[in-house]
Amino acid sequence: MTLGRGLWLTVLGPAALEALPTAGVGWLGVDLQHGQYEVVDLLDLLRVTSVPVLARAASHDPAHLARVLDTGVAGVIVPGVGGGEEAAALVSAVRPPPEGGRSTGLSRSAVVGAPERPLLLAMIETRDGLEAVDDIAGCPGVDGLFVGPYDLSLSLGRPSVVDEEVVAAIGTVIRTARSHGLLAGAFSANRDLDRLLPELDLVGVDTDVAVLGAGMAGLFSAT
Repeated sequence: MTLGRGLWLTVLGPAALEALPTAGVGWLGVDLQHGQYEVVDLLDLLRVTSVPVLARAASHDPAHLARVLDTGVAGVIVPGVGGGEEAAALVSAVRPPPEGGRSTGLSRSAVVGAPERPLLLAMIETRDGLEAVDDIAGCPGVDGLFVGPYDLSLSLGRPSVVDEEVVAAIGTVIRTARSHGLLAGAFSANRDLDRLLPELDLVGVDTDVAVLGAGMAGLFSAT
């Protein structure tokens, strides 16, 4: 599966999203960790777009992950996965028996025919996650690895996401994902980083805030 280029949502509401042109946008990432959203906000966002929606979860809490998946999202991107045991716990939280322990019920996901097996993408964004990346990728039930380069650069003590060590670390994660037959993705928001990234199945090109800023700057600089 290749979702391609996606937009990371942090502030846009459903009315703005409905008006947003989405030609060429392969997926939308809704940030429940750092964005201005609660789980309930996913419902209206999902109703106004036909673009696949992935939610960046706010935590590893099984109850939280279950509520997120009950909305009918195409998958979850789980932040700060630091090892194989954490990855296994996430599989248990998001997969129904016999693979995991997530319960089922009459949620929106059942009513609208959401994906029977939503994606589980583990975010690699710490030194611990980088060092344990093979164990994380080898955990049955994980569908892909998604690099968070900004937190990763902080964890590695490097000055920017285009630092040589950070770029090398991103490459390590992507190669590991490929070696396990998993999806490989990353967030970017940096045009210099774009040129350094290996081929990916999904990339978060930038945030809605950056898009609004660029649009305003372009509009008013041209008049």
